[in-house]
Amino acid sequence: MKRTTSNKLSMYGSVLSVLNDQQTSWQSIPAFASAKTAFETKLNQLRLRVTEQLGATTGVTLEKRLRITDLRERMLVVQHALFLLGRASGDVLLKERNHQTKTDLDRLALNELAARCAELKQDIDTYGTQLAQYGITTQTIDELIPLLETVSEVNNSTRKAIIKRKGITQSIRELEHELDELLREELDRLILVFKQTAPKFYHAYESARITIDYGSKGSRGDEPLNPAV
Repeated sequence: MKRTTSNKLSMYGSVLSVLNDQQTSWQSIPAFASAKTAFETKLNQLRLRVTEQLGATTGVTLEKRLRITDLRERMLVVQHALFLLGRASGDVLLKERNHQTKTDLDRLALNELAARCAELKQDIDTYGTQLAQYGITTQTIDELIPLLETVSEVNNSTRKAIIKRKGITQSIRELEHELDELLREELDRLILVFKQTAPKFYHAYESARITIDYGSKGSRGDEPLNPAV
């Protein structure tokens, strides 16, 4: 969640709290009651979308990290064996393809890792039966091959999650715009009715309307502009 959204949520929540506390002051004014209901509805929608945004990629990212870490560790063992096989047999290309270290694998982007997996699978298909002498069992190979084949699946799930998150982020921007418009165009105007008749309510609302940038050291926040009247 962006800091600006967090700051706005705090301001919106403060405004709603003041309105709820002062319900007896405005409930007899239909326009005010309608604006308050619309504001609360939009705020609840925004809170829901922010919650969805926070969880949109968290689970996928964690799962991807765990799966890729496990894959790289398993790949490394087999690559070392293929490297040694290439060295012993004089197969320079086999040796070169499997020369990567743990650091080399860690640096690969997901699409590069997918290409390396496809290459490694071909080497396993060709030389897998010769790796027993280096401690690579049939079980090791059988467990690795499905992982090599699912790297693209992990990549696709991450891309889908990112696309979903972008859609949620766009809806958050739209809801913020709608909430700001409700405040500026309606509630900021309607509150003027209470400046003389209910000054405590008026000043509490004005104080709640200040957006404070909690992420900026020493920030005092931005006070809203008075609406045109």
